[in-house]
Amino acid sequence: MSTALLAWHGWGFGPAAFDPLRTALAGHCAMAAPTLLGPADGVLGTWADSLAASVAPDQVLLGWSLGAMLAMSACLRGARPRALVLISGSARFSATAQWPHALAAETVAAFQHGLAQNPARTLQRFLALQALGDARRAAVLTALEPAREHQAAALAPALDALVGADLRDQVGKIGLPCLIIHGAQDALMPLAGAQWLATQMPQATLKTLENCGHAPHVSAPAEVAKAITDFIASLPDA
Repeated sequence: MSTALLAWHGWGFGPAAFDPLRTALAGHCAMAAPTLLGPADGVLGTWADSLAASVAPDQVLLGWSLGAMLAMSACLRGARPRALVLISGSARFSATAQWPHALAAETVAAFQHGLAQNPARTLQRFLALQALGDARRAAVLTALEPAREHQAAALAPALDALVGADLRDQVGKIGLPCLIIHGAQDALMPLAGAQWLATQMPQATLKTLENCGHAPHVSAPAEVAKAITDFIASLPDA
């Protein structure tokens, strides 16, 4: 019987970003990937509150990038999935002196400004970051292009939620089995942030994929699918 997998996409993209992984998981997991609409108030906790009730206890909750942050936040706010899979996730998106494992604050501010002033160019830059450092850069860009979200009005509050969130003091409370999958060459959310997460979450395991950037589920879907199915097979209730 297929495992129920609920997948939450990253900022700037829609559910189609999961198409390569959905294909690779066919016969093993039944994936539901809803479109996530950012909160009007631009607060990640508000968004996570609205999503937590949609998570069923028989589902494995998977989040990519912003979706990974939402998945962690939803679990801190009452969601109780069977397990977690975090792809290219981090506890904080914007760097500080105490948290260097992220985009520089100046770069983040430039994205926010650019989204307001020139959304098309800003979203094109963000697309390019997904594949930066990836050995299959062209293939990643080709696969993600159709999944892009182009409505700046919908993206602005979601970006505010991403930039304003900081889960570092809370992730240790997530006691669910968790698989963290991260590209070694991720230029958007550096591997060190995922390594830190793996040390803080009591039941987390880190799977690092060499030659992959921020979208390993697109760059190496078969390898990601195997990591997920092996993880699910190892769960106590498998």
